[in-house]
Amino acid sequence: MRWISLLLLFFASLITYADKVVIGFAAGPLMSEFSLNASQWGMVGSSFFIFFIVTSLIGGTWSDRFGTTQMIFLVLIGVSLIQFGAFAITGLTMLILYRVLLGAVEGPMVPAGLNHISKIFPAERRGFAVSVYIAGSSVGGIISAPILVSLIEKYGWRWTFVLLGFVSLVLFSVWAMLNRKDKSRQAVAEPVTRKLKWSDIAPVLRHPACFLTISLSASASWVVTWQALWAPIYLTKVINLEPMKMAYTIMGTGIVTIVLVFLISSLSDRIYKKTQSYRKARVWSAGISTIIGGLALAAIPLGGDSIVWIFTTLSLAKGATYTNVSMAVQIMIKLMPQRAGFMSSILSLGNNIGQLVAPIASGIFVQAAGTDLALGFHQSIYAMAGLFLVVAVLFLLFVKPDQVKETNSTETVAM
Repeated sequence: MRWISLLLLFFASLITYADKVVIGFAAGPLMSEFSLNASQWGMVGSSFFIFFIVTSLIGGTWSDRFGTTQMIFLVLIGVSLIQFGAFAITGLTMLILYRVLLGAVEGPMVPAGLNHISKIFPAERRGFAVSVYIAGSSVGGIISAPILVSLIEKYGWRWTFVLLGFVSLVLFSVWAMLNRKDKSRQAVAEPVTRKLKWSDIAPVLRHPACFLTISLSASASWVVTWQALWAPIYLTKVINLEPMKMAYTIMGTGIVTIVLVFLISSLSDRIYKKTQSYRKARVWSAGISTIIGGLALAAIPLGGDSIVWIFTTLSLAKGATYTNVSMAVQIMIKLMPQRAGFMSSILSLGNNIGQLVAPIASGIFVQAAGTDLALGFHQSIYAMAGLFLVVAVLFLLFVKPDQVKETNSTETVAM
């Protein structure tokens, strides 16, 4: 049943990603209808992560105690309810409230899903399994870009939001029926009764492997947020692509990203199976990918209006960011294997802080450039690239998870 669980997680990732990024595709109509400037739009983007940060930490940790499936069900139901309230959005305040609530209910999804995978897949297969889960986001981008743009143009952004809520409700219903039929699945979410103690947590949090892994993943979150929130505006306003061409460009980068993540994750699994070394299999994969992604980011402005150049560099940068997520979560779980939900939550906390700050930072760069949108966007791109490269070098130098003494018993896998 592990592969059915992984397939359901894939669709959950796809749907929640579409729920998250639909705001970017609706940027034009929303900014026009509510007369929003770049700074206000940055606030809209960041508002998603205000409570998302808290609920991802709490929800992911609780998934260790109360079950991963239950937490995922709560997310899917909550997303449906929030999206059904789209017609209540009548101005900037309600738009921000909508994003705050959506972020709050989506918070536990990533750590609970990663925890779910850690319980049903052995370490030598997790790279591929996590990449499938992550691919749900990329496929969500591939499928959602042209579909959502088309729906928004034809029916408006409100009806598009409502439709996404209906899709979430359908997935919940299907998953709940399958879960009821498979009583053995309860083993996947077996609760952990012993509470965490600070004496267990502190040595792990202080270790460079923990801090730098979180930093690497958080820096990638800026790129993820920029691609979701600002890339549609960049492609339409600076590169002057029509909305549907923009959507197909983003769709194409998603396809390349999936291929890259699968290839790198599968290679990482093979290296781990052969060497049993997290540094060789996970750290080097993430670090080298990040350096390539950072260089690709820095090269985006060098291609001018060439769509081929922008497509290539964006694809490499996007591939690097999702590879980071796949590798980082495995490193974090290695540090405390019996608390996979908690460690996934700590990683998500770093990512969420990055995603909270990133839209505002990008908005400041764009706003500071005044009427020169290209300059503002390029400054934000160079800032992301610089952060990527600095963190990647430190990560490669100092992250050695194989030398960390595990604070829990040996990993177990539910079959």
